[in-house]
Amino acid sequence: VAPYLVAHGTPELQQALLPAMVRGEKIAAIAMTEPGTGSDVAAIRTHARRASDAGGDHYVLSGQKTFITNGHNADLVVVACKTEPEQGARGVSLLVVERGMAGFTRGRNLRKIGQHAQDTAELFFDNVRVPASHLLGEEGQGFKYLMQKLAQERLLVSVQCQARAEAALQWTVDYVKERKVFGQPVASFQNTRYTLAELQTEVQVAQVFVDKCCELICK
Repeated sequence: VAPYLVAHGTPELQQALLPAMVRGEKIAAIAMTEPGTGSDVAAIRTHARRASDAGGDHYVLSGQKTFITNGHNADLVVVACKTEPEQGARGVSLLVVERGMAGFTRGRNLRKIGQHAQDTAELFFDNVRVPASHLLGEEGQGFKYLMQKLAQERLLVSVQCQARAEAALQWTVDYVKERKVFGQPVASFQNTRYTLAELQTEVQVAQVFVDKCCELICK
């Protein structure tokens, strides 16, 4: 979430949210997925209309999200919504919704096969009044922003996966050196060595690819 605020938030919004996020005082989430549309951002139904009345310049946000990581614990949520529904992907905008805003509620904490320590929730927005200053970047540019930052997010996942693969391989090497079969370590068998060599090659190739991706995204 932080990269969205850094790249597209106003200085005031950045100052209000980023320091607390860095200190671990605020948890953030990004809300794209909806019931019936999955992660197809162009097809989302959550919408927001610009309004100016006695309450000041703001957006009125309505809709529903599901499978939102950090949904229950989040103090702020970057919500993908349609500000111009007839424009499809070109009508998507990003609004920052904060804990305590009237009309913002959270549904059940969804059960998952794994990652139980990380909450995944449903979110509901019932005419939530979001200050216009909480718009990230420009109206209608949300889809482009998402496509840019999701690539970075997925690269972070690949770095994690690479680290897990390297750890798993090292654990395996340590095990076959200790485990004995027919009076000798499993690591001494030719087939074991061939298998480990192939795995080491795959892990090394993956590391080079991840490094190259990191280099490209930082340009």
